[in-house]
Amino acid sequence: MLEVENIYKSYGNVKALNGVTFSLEKGETKVIAGPSGAGKSTLLKCINLLIKPDRGRIFLEGEEITSPNTNISKVRQKIGFVFQEFNLFNHLTVLGNVMIGLTKVKKMPKEEALRRAKEALEMVHIGEDLWNRYPSQISGGEKQRTAIARALAMDPVLMLYDEPTSALDPNLAAEVLQVIKELSRSGMTSLIVTHEMSFALEVADEMLFMFDGRIVHAASPVELLSNPKHELASRFLRLGGGNGFLG
Repeated sequence: MLEVENIYKSYGNVKALNGVTFSLEKGETKVIAGPSGAGKSTLLKCINLLIKPDRGRIFLEGEEITSPNTNISKVRQKIGFVFQEFNLFNHLTVLGNVMIGLTKVKKMPKEEALRRAKEALEMVHIGEDLWNRYPSQISGGEKQRTAIARALAMDPVLMLYDEPTSALDPNLAAEVLQVIKELSRSGMTSLIVTHEMSFALEVADEMLFMFDGRIVHAASPVELLSNPKHELASRFLRLGGGNGFLG
């Protein structure tokens, strides 16, 4: 489904990505972990072509999407991206936020877009009682599930999640993680950046540990979490897998 080959990205003298290579099979879920500044978000943005890599190639369903001839808009329609922040339109209802990509980007007739939006909202457990509310009238967990529904409505072949629960308290985060887990288990190809290690243990087929713009360790969740072979991964996990990382 996805092949990332030797991707580099720098911002001035800072190397955000330093030769990242990995692949993702159809229906597979991989979790990317690592300290802040490791390059995790930059990697996702390169895959979605929000950022252009300096070097390297990325293939989606066998097509090189980093080619100069790529239709970026069409590629992005195939990739759902869920950000740390919800990025909802405050002037649109929950239903309107999910429909807008269908009508504006896919040029779908309104009735068809409405049907598809309702299906997507039901998939993330957003009931009809919330469809006509505005973002200011719903919880953070409901906002993030609406953002997931908006991505799903576009019928992507790949879902990218960039710390989807970082702005949520534990109870609301659990709602969002449950939805992501259900989607992954249903066969949605997924790449997830998260610090939620217990969630990673449940959902991931493989975990990738990043440090200093590189993947320094790749293993099954059980192996990486119980017996990490790389010193940096071991230290990161020992200190809680989050802000306590001192390296």
